[in-house]
Amino acid sequence: MNWLGWSGLDAVGRLAMLTASTAVLSRCMSPRDFGVAALVLTVVTVASVLVGAPFEEALAQRKVLRLDHLRAALTGCWLASAVLLAASIPLGMFLGWAYGESRISYLLPICMISIFFSGHSDVLTGLIRRHRRFTDLAKATLFGNAVGIAFSIAIALAGGGVWALIAQRALVVAFRAMSLQSRLEFVILPSRSIAHLRDIQRYAGLALLDRMMDNLTFLAFNYLVGGFYGLNALGYVNMAMRLVEPIRGAIGATGHNVAFSFFARLQHDPDRLRERAQDVISKSALAIAPVFIGLAAVTPVLLPLVSGPGWDDSIEIGVCLAIGSAIAIPARLVFTALSAKARPEFSLIGNVAGFLGTLAVLLLATKFGPLSVGLARVAGDLAQALIAIGVSPALLGWSRRGRLLALAPAWLLAAAMGVFVASLHHALPNFGQVVQLALSISLGVALYAVFLGVFARSHFSGLSGLLGARAKTAQG
Repeated sequence: MNWLGWSGLDAVGRLAMLTASTAVLSRCMSPRDFGVAALVLTVVTVASVLVGAPFEEALAQRKVLRLDHLRAALTGCWLASAVLLAASIPLGMFLGWAYGESRISYLLPICMISIFFSGHSDVLTGLIRRHRRFTDLAKATLFGNAVGIAFSIAIALAGGGVWALIAQRALVVAFRAMSLQSRLEFVILPSRSIAHLRDIQRYAGLALLDRMMDNLTFLAFNYLVGGFYGLNALGYVNMAMRLVEPIRGAIGATGHNVAFSFFARLQHDPDRLRERAQDVISKSALAIAPVFIGLAAVTPVLLPLVSGPGWDDSIEIGVCLAIGSAIAIPARLVFTALSAKARPEFSLIGNVAGFLGTLAVLLLATKFGPLSVGLARVAGDLAQALIAIGVSPALLGWSRRGRLLALAPAWLLAAAMGVFVASLHHALPNFGQVVQLALSISLGVALYAVFLGVFARSHFSGLSGLLGARAKTAQG
């Protein structure tokens, strides 16, 4: 409960801070500035995955972990960071020429420095996840965001323009890494050890491919949107992402990390792992899906309130991003259970399917205008959910029908709630935006609670019983 409490505070705190920063930055910069920042930050995000992704999941999953494994992983991270920093100089010049935006040529190498911190942070995160110190992880993430976002707002108000967006990414990563290191009793320093790198080679390689495919989807998505619709349209996409992606990232990471820690303990007990997966995934879906469906329903009110005038094209994109998240995030917990059995390749397959689905719709549905951008993301997320439901039953001893029945109630109940909340946008046109938003959220929460009590009583009772048992233990 302590972990979940801090993780919830981290998610809510990040959302509040990013919403506040978006409200300031959107009024200080143009859509083109957001488009330029999106091109730069997408490349840096992919580079950070290359640096740290091979190690975080492998270190968290490994049965026996030594300090030499951590030191060797950090060495690999920093060597890869140096290579990528050097490569970013000619790449920045090329992208600046290709998009007619000279600022990219120096923004990219400067922002790329942050991957030294992100690599260190990933190694530390793997160790902290292994010890299930999720409170420390949440506190460090919240601290990094608080400091980085505060500085970025100050830069924007001082007239720094696009530098505010670049600084936000770099400073959040740097302060998060420093906070994580301060919470350990020892300092991890680099040292070369080929033998210890080989110990985690297979799992690390598959984890890298998985995360790379996820981020290549993001990269291709941004660059194709910029190529087809221009940097202004990419700015609208970036604005919609700033509304949805922080929540998606926080909920997705928290759900994966917490579930993984319990699934991994049962990797050699298939029956108990199946039972735990069924229970955790079905209950988690009932908690996750309504968050994103509710967000989709209130986006037409929330986004203009946050961003101000001139960002209307972001609304339908934001709605689609939220709907896609409601489909994919609960289903991806199936991949978490498989990764706990040292089978991360199925998460990779899901991301490949998501990439192909996103790319296909983005290329074939251009006639729909900006809406095609949102539909492409929905298609990619739906493809991932279909893979999670469709993988062989033998892998977890859990039938495809059973997985669908575990997820479907959450999707259906959340969708019914979302339709009701969305209708309020038209039923209450004379109310102010803040009042309308508050009413929509309150009524949506109340209606979903009724749905849980009527249609998912067994799951709701099970969760209530768990909370009651935890409370009695704490009082004792």
